[in-house]
Amino acid sequence: MKCKLTLNSADREKLPLEELNIYRVIFSDHILIRVDLEGKPHYLSVSDGQLTVYDQELYDLLKDTDWDSCEPSSLVNGIIDEIVFYLGVKRTKLFESFDQLFDRITEGKVKDLKEIESLRKSIQTVYSDSSSLYYVAKKLYKFVTKDTLDDVAFAYERAEILITRSGDLYNIYLTAVQNELNVIIKKLTSISFIFLPITAIASLYAVSYSSLPSSLDSLDTLYFLTPLLILGVVLLVYLKKIKLVMRRFSRLHQHQKRF
Repeated sequence: MKCKLTLNSADREKLPLEELNIYRVIFSDHILIRVDLEGKPHYLSVSDGQLTVYDQELYDLLKDTDWDSCEPSSLVNGIIDEIVFYLGVKRTKLFESFDQLFDRITEGKVKDLKEIESLRKSIQTVYSDSSSLYYVAKKLYKFVTKDTLDDVAFAYERAEILITRSGDLYNIYLTAVQNELNVIIKKLTSISFIFLPITAIASLYAVSYSSLPSSLDSLDTLYFLTPLLILGVVLLVYLKKIKLVMRRFSRLHQHQKRF
């Protein structure tokens, strides 16, 4: 059924905006309602057989609605159903974006916080719109059916789950960055260990003492080189342990990516 839907942007400032922004719903000879879309306030009034919208965006959303009847209760239910569907589409896209960004973070492809901040801002907007609609539906309980209230409550709960999960993105990103730094530090440490024996030998031979062995075929040379050989073996064993730890870390990282 096509009810009378009017766009009246010119009279928007004549509305009791201060009260509407506080109470969201005002009952008089007609019903004044504020709903939020994309974080922006939109206003409308409902009376018997007539619906007046004061914003172009909300008018575009409602202009093709097929109402069951033109009574206020039917109009209110139709308005809320359309907004719930609109928020559901936005929320589904955000869930998909969240999963894609989560995978990219765990793969190390996200190098800064801009994408995370942008996604979280969009999620906060949907959460704000959903919570506002939930409050409005509660105030209009005399006109709203139980099924519509359940749909609004579900939309609000899903938005709440989404914003809770989005808060974990920062922790996941920082953990991934820290893991990358740990790997780099381990590699640099391994490289420095390779040059430690060379540095030790160069330092010892740089000392000008007459007691140091002057040829390689003397017993003093064996006494002199034995500690250096032991040091080299110890470092070699330690490097193997580091590589083993790095392999285990790599396997754990791959296992986490599967889940």
